[in-house]
Amino acid sequence: MTVLPLWRRARRDAAHAARSAEPPREAVVFSGGGSLGAAQVGALQALYEAGITPDVVVGCSVGALNAAYLAVDPSPERVRSLEELWRQMHRADVFPGGRFSVARKLAGRDDHLYSNRGLRAVITDGIPVTDLAETRIPCHVVTTDLIAGEPVWWTSGKPEDVLLASACLPGLFEPVPLGGSLHVDGGVTCPVPAQHAIDLGAARVWVLDVAREFHGWADDRMTAMDVLLESFAISRAHLGRRSPVAGPHQQIVNLPPLRIGRHDLRDFSKTARLLAAGREAGRAMIAAERSRTLSAKPAATAAS
Repeated sequence: MTVLPLWRRARRDAAHAARSAEPPREAVVFSGGGSLGAAQVGALQALYEAGITPDVVVGCSVGALNAAYLAVDPSPERVRSLEELWRQMHRADVFPGGRFSVARKLAGRDDHLYSNRGLRAVITDGIPVTDLAETRIPCHVVTTDLIAGEPVWWTSGKPEDVLLASACLPGLFEPVPLGGSLHVDGGVTCPVPAQHAIDLGAARVWVLDVAREFHGWADDRMTAMDVLLESFAISRAHLGRRSPVAGPHQQIVNLPPLRIGRHDLRDFSKTARLLAAGREAGRAMIAAERSRTLSAKPAATAAS
């Protein structure tokens, strides 16, 4: 964990006390999904258009990065800044090196295919706090302990380490040392962390699962990397189908599936299209929730 000056630690502890005084009203959950994470930004824009501001964010993998970025300052301006960051992102920023570099690592029996320097730089530049506990609203991030084989939750710690670990696709990036163990992508054990938001007591949970019906490339031209990514996507999809259990006064609202066809999780060339698809899906999600709320009111009135 990061060591904070006394004055900053006191401010952080006071903020934590205020945060825990009552359960959050609105929670936003961000799934994993690689470059599909751009669609989460579009869905966020739809939420802010509707006047819905999160009190807490919960994230996994690329969703952890989006969640932490927003948690620093949960404002419409920050969402616009996040959109610009995504629009400027290129594959080489996150997955540096070409086929020959990957081939050398395979031949050298490395435990990863891509350097994480680019991804670490994206996190460092985008999350301007020294400890995850310093964000404006609580940010909960999940990683997978590679040694214990269990999910681990973080609300504090050095952002560039915690977030890097949460987005560490197994085999593609090297495992990240955290808390005396090695950690990889949170999506291995918890690809859609909606239950965690429910367990926090959130009254309404908006689930931005952008990989809900995702498929990569699956044909006779697949490379070993395609097979790895598609297999991981299938595993994540099955884990993500586990329905969270909500309490009597809690509501779960799911983002409709994105209509984007097959997609490479390392491809950042379709960001504009994904942003638009996310906005469309987000608006549909909000409209469905408002329709449900309106239809529930007469029944509630009659019961009283």
